[in-house]
Amino acid sequence: MRVLYLSADPGVPILGHKGASVHVRELVAAMTSAGATVTVVSPRIGAEGDLLSAPVELVSIEPVLPREHANANELLCAVARQGAQIRRIAERLEADALYERFSLFSDGGVRAAHALRIPHVLEVNAPLREEAQRYRTLPHEQLAATIERRVLAATDRVFAVSETLARLLEESDVAADRIEVVPNAIDPAKFPFQGRSSEGRLTIGFVGSLKPWHGVEVLLDAFRRALGDVPSLRLEIVGDGPARALVEHADLPTDCFLYRRALPHAETLRLLSRWHVGAAPFLAVPNFYFSPLKLVEYMAAGLCSVASDQPEIRELLGGGERGLLVPAGDARALAQAFVELARNPERTSAIGLRAREYVLKDRSWSRNAQRALGVLRGRPAELVA
Repeated sequence: MRVLYLSADPGVPILGHKGASVHVRELVAAMTSAGATVTVVSPRIGAEGDLLSAPVELVSIEPVLPREHANANELLCAVARQGAQIRRIAERLEADALYERFSLFSDGGVRAAHALRIPHVLEVNAPLREEAQRYRTLPHEQLAATIERRVLAATDRVFAVSETLARLLEESDVAADRIEVVPNAIDPAKFPFQGRSSEGRLTIGFVGSLKPWHGVEVLLDAFRRALGDVPSLRLEIVGDGPARALVEHADLPTDCFLYRRALPHAETLRLLSRWHVGAAPFLAVPNFYFSPLKLVEYMAAGLCSVASDQPEIRELLGGGERGLLVPAGDARALAQAFVELARNPERTSAIGLRAREYVLKDRSWSRNAQRALGVLRGRPAELVA
């Protein structure tokens, strides 16, 4: 099967360090391992520090940048130009199916699938319009909503990364029988078992793109508090993003704290193998819809995760059986969890092993790829005007 994998979002560098970038590469690699011939189409395919090891062609398309267009007609022309490019690429490749990572201001995927009579699957990772309105700005909001409705109506199947996101899509008039929940996953081959010593300093780690909702300020405050009780604790942060200044100017002892900025995925996974605890202190956001990649990777590496008590996270961590849950935004509770784990290394290790066993059994990119390819062997898309 020849699959065109479309990621039209210029904010997702295919060869970058973001979690979204890792998601694209891992799923594409799993599709190729399952026998598909995959071509990745994106406005951002240049070298940005990471690798796609699978035998995949990368094809560039024109980005749609709404801030560069003063009026909706200009923006619509840019959307149409991108759509024409996508169709030409699909025709050249003789694509059998199209798998698309949802992005704002792009309907070229469903239009190409309709014109060529091939199946289309839409992967939705977040309510992007709401995110843009809450954390950034969203020019041409009405046009964004119109294009989003068109794409959601036209695709054959929607893959949502969480139950909460699936519910939000249903509330946006996507029929429940057209939605599947396909959460983020891991490649078990990248997580060989490496036992950790229960002696010595306990190292807490955080990986992420330092977004406003990641709770980095809560993590730094909690670690500072925990040091008062356990001065031997260590904290390492890997990532880059809007909250970088908070991390760079953290007033913490240099022998206890290390900021590594963003790293290639393989190097990040090597670091995880040396940590004991993985932190995911998400802030409370309305309708917590994330499927945190960092958490499943912490778990696969055998770390004891300490994470905010949100419904999606609570289910992943087995209600506390596979990690510790703390109230979102509560630095005192997070600090206390760090102290308890440092004082009971055997418990820390046991929780990490249970988490690893669960994730290796139930969360794999190969399973996600098989689900996607199974749907893509189905009926072609029907375009809604």
